[in-house]
Amino acid sequence: MGVFDQAARFAEKADPGVVPERLLRSSGLVLSFHDWFDTRPFPLPGGPDRIADLVAVLDDPAALDKPWLMVLEFQAQVDEDKLEVTLEEVAILRSRARHGEDRKGKYKVVAGLVYLQGRCPESVLDMTLPNGRGTRHEALVWNVADDDAALALEAVASGRKSWGLLFWVPLMAGGGEEAVIAHWKEVVLAGVEDRGMRGNLAGIALVFAELAGRVPAWKHGLEGFEVTESQIVNEWISQGHTTGRLEQGRRDLLEVLQERFPGAAPAEVIQLINHQESLVLLHDWFRAALRADTFEQFMAVLRQ
Repeated sequence: MGVFDQAARFAEKADPGVVPERLLRSSGLVLSFHDWFDTRPFPLPGGPDRIADLVAVLDDPAALDKPWLMVLEFQAQVDEDKLEVTLEEVAILRSRARHGEDRKGKYKVVAGLVYLQGRCPESVLDMTLPNGRGTRHEALVWNVADDDAALALEAVASGRKSWGLLFWVPLMAGGGEEAVIAHWKEVVLAGVEDRGMRGNLAGIALVFAELAGRVPAWKHGLEGFEVTESQIVNEWISQGHTTGRLEQGRRDLLEVLQERFPGAAPAEVIQLINHQESLVLLHDWFRAALRADTFEQFMAVLRQ
């Protein structure tokens, strides 16, 4: 699990219910957060240690005897197979998880995809027959970058939305604007009494700003603000910087290769570059791509 996914989990667990409420906004159904569901007894797709990012237990005020489970998956980048994975998760939890004193009640289960950047490529898996019968799986989606940062701040400041929405502001449209960052600080100071949590908000904001390419604006805007000394958040900030530099290095190298040797890089080379975790190697490969006269000369460096 990457640093951005970890930060997203931290943000949602700090103020449970913010993300489910946002995912359900257009559903016409209002559910309240009850608890976190322990998925450890239920092996999920991807191996014996695979668990969903988070699974929330939600109550329906109109039917308290029929609770829901919401599988939450946070995406820092596009995963073409994620929709199929959530179908498996939903099916496993529906068939095996139980509630009630007699442990015989089945949960209603829905999947929620939260895209920290970009847009969800597909939210519906339709395998129905022409007569409408068959299997149809649709996930709830929140493309965070589609939300307006200024409007989100106003909603929190007025009390219409919970303070936990503040974590996500750096990822929203307009989330790097000076006025937005200044207002964000005002809302945090006015609405969050706990100093440690204010620091956590600032720390996670810097992590998300790294993902959104807005670190300079947020670093400048948070000067003098009480950023937490929490070791884990500081570690995430550091990891976020490294991850952002790696992603930029990979993109730059692939762009140079495409510009200089169009179509020459096979899929395995592209995959190798996209999974390279060494900034030093990426830098060396980038210099080699600039200097090579042919793609074969670049490959000779890659094989060293």
